[in-house]
Order: sequence, then structure tokens, then C-alpha cells
Amino acid sequence: MCLATPSKIIGIRGGKALIQTHDHRHEVNLSLLKNVKIGDWVLCVNDLAIQKIPREDALGIINLLETKNQKPKIKTTDQNLKIKEIINHFKEGAFNKDDTIYLLNSEEDEKEILFAEADAVRRKFLQEFICIHGIIEFSNYCKNDCHYCGLRAENKNLKRYRMNIDEIVERAGWAANEKGYKLLVLQSGEDYFYTDDMLAEIIKRIKEKCRVFIFISVGERGYDCYKKIKEAGASGALFRFETSNLKLFQKIHPKGKNLASRLEHLKFMKELGYFIATGSIIGLPGQTIEDLADDILMTQKWANMVSMGPFVQAENTPLGQSEIRNSKSGTDPKSKILNSKQRAELNLKMIAILRLLKPTIRIPVVTALETLLGEEGRGRALRAGANSLMFNLTPEKYRPHYNIYDNKFFRKEDFWEKYGLFRHEESYQMLEERMQREMEK
Repeated sequence: MCLATPSKIIGIRGGKALIQTHDHRHEVNLSLLKNVKIGDWVLCVNDLAIQKIPREDALGIINLLETKNQKPKIKTTDQNLKIKEIINHFKEGAFNKDDTIYLLNSEEDEKEILFAEADAVRRKFLQEFICIHGIIEFSNYCKNDCHYCGLRAENKNLKRYRMNIDEIVERAGWAANEKGYKLLVLQSGEDYFYTDDMLAEIIKRIKEKCRVFIFISVGERGYDCYKKIKEAGASGALFRFETSNLKLFQKIHPKGKNLASRLEHLKFMKELGYFIATGSIIGLPGQTIEDLADDILMTQKWANMVSMGPFVQAENTPLGQSEIRNSKSGTDPKSKILNSKQRAELNLKMIAILRLLKPTIRIPVVTALETLLGEEGRGRALRAGANSLMFNLTPEKYRPHYNIYDNKFFRKEDFWEKYGLFRHEESYQMLEERMQREMEK
């Protein structure tokens, strides 16, 4: 469930070991491990050693995680003192929209200060745990015509697919029972081929087959649907509001969708007891920094887990036409489109700001950010305060066709899965406790 910093055993007495992580020493229970000795490296959850790990892999993980601990060498200036003062206000809960805008506009030294402070908050409240979740995209049919999305109904060039119930249940069982995933997102377009009863059946059968938290991401299906699938065993909902700007929302959803309905769904999801993952799309055409500041405040209001990502163009969509795809640098004064680097940087700043505002919230590194920044996107997001990863578990024959946007990032995650997924009951209980604490806030 989480990749943790490895610790070295420096002493053993009875069923406990004295371990060292950085300069910190403490005892852990060895009941799950056999044949360990002084000098071995282990991964621990709370006060329980759960996995022995080779020295070279332990050092590799330390190198991966410790890069986030390097604070930038920045000279003290009046401007830098101002951003530090604003950050301190955020940590104390005394924030406002103007300060949020200031942080979103930060560049160079100020931006690095923002990222470093957010990472320090993450490590203070969440330690060196990088949580790992999975997503199964079970249908790319959608009745909507959202102007940014490659799954839109009017895209006649997309090869469509639907996984049947047995396929979905089998894939989820493989992910949970064989791989060790403890949280899975089942995602599709808004596809009414799957009735409320079918969705409930899928969730019930998965819950009967394995011990896993199920999040559902199926769009605006109404109160009755979400009540039924919650009763079937769903724990959470991934449901973005996309933008807090009413006019911008209508611009990207010209056919039948409205922001009021989106917010009403969030309201009743919370009342039904869902763990809500929500947020905005960053860098939409016509979106302003003021809009993004409002998005941050709306995310803070509704989210138990953040789900936000940069706008990435998709072919065969109104927002994916050539004038957007060919925008090389800066803001195109005609179309007001930020380039991919600007969108990615804004995403990183929003991660950092939300980490300051909500120190313990789960903030995943989304695929869209990795699509824009490539291999470095994951590391940069973690260094900005993100604390979880969402890996694509859609069967290979379907995966290329869930084309929400172009050139979607994907790679095999063997190393992360090997050391970040644990089949022990303790990891499920730990996730359950953390989710409960977040919902109580």
C-alpha cells in the first residue's frame, strides 16, 4: 500500500528489533519475519516490520526518497521573506485568496521555497510514506460531449470497449489478491450500459472476492445510483468538479451539464459517507490564476483526497485542435492557452499549496502530470508535497483506447509494486484508519 523508507536492524532482542532510520532509532515487532539478523534491512509500517529487503534495493529507495529532503540554497531577500510569511499563515490556517494568488504566481526562488516548505509539511505529518493505488478503466463509452475529453460521444475515431462484469471482477481480484493493492478505482465514461444494479453487482462481487477499498468514478449518475453502490460496498468516489468558474464550466460542457449539478453530487456523496476525491483541471483555455485560487478553496471544502491534474490536449476534441497543439511556448495571446510546461508548473504549485492547507490529505501524482513532464514528473510532484501514486491496471488490450488525452503516460511499475504493496491485514487496517481520520476532519 505504501513505499516506506527502509531501516537497518542494529539490534535484536526476543521478538523485537532495534532499527535505525536516518538519525532515529526505535523498536519494531518482528512477528511477520523469519531469519532476520543484525545488519539486515527491513520495511516497516508503524511499529511492525513487514518485509526484508536487499541492501542494494534499500539504498535505491533511500536515494529515491531522500532527494526530496534536499532544501534549496536560497539567499534571503525581502521578497523571500514575504513568501515565507504567507506560507506560515497558511500553516496556521490564516489564508486568503490574495495570498493564494501570490503563491500561484511564485517563480524561481520563491517557487522553490514553496515546494520545500510543502515537502517539509508532508514529511512532518505523513513521514516517508508514498502510498500506491490502482485504477481499472472498464469502459471508454460516454454519453457526454465535454470539449476537452477524448472519450466524448462525438469522437467517432475512438475504438470503443466495455469490460464485462466477470472481466472487471477478475481484474480487481488479481490486483488485490495477487499484487497486493488495497485501494482500487473503477473508472469509466458516463456509460449507462452499466445499470445501477450492474455497478452494485460488480462491487459486491469484488468485495466478496478480496479485501480492498473500492472507489467509483462513473460521472453524474444521481443520488439513487450512488446510494446503491455505497450500500454494495463502495468506499469512495473520484469525482472532479473540474472548475469553480461557472462560465468556464459551461464553455467546456455546452450540452446539458452544469456546475450546480456537479456540486449537488458532491454534497450528497458526502452525506452518504463517501471518501471524496475531487479537484480541478489546471490550465484550461480561458482559465485565470484567480480561477485556480477559487479551485483550491473549493477543493479544500470538499476533498478527503485531492484529484486534480493539468489540461492535456486530445485529438478530435474542440480543445485539441491544431492551434492549441501547435502552441510552442508562453501563452498564445489569441487562444489564451498555456503551454504544457506552464500547466505542469501550476499543477505543482497547487499540490504544494494544498499540502500546506491540508497537511495529512492524500495527494496523488496524476498520469496527466507525468504525461506532460515525463519521467521527472513523479519526482517533482513528490518533492512538491504529493504523497501517493495511481498506477494503471487496465488490461493491456484495452488500455490504449482509454484515450482521455493524447500520449497518455504509462510504464511498468515493478519496483514500486514490489516494495510498496503488502498483502498483510495490517496494511489494510492502516489505510482504513487514515481514511477515517481524514473524513472526520
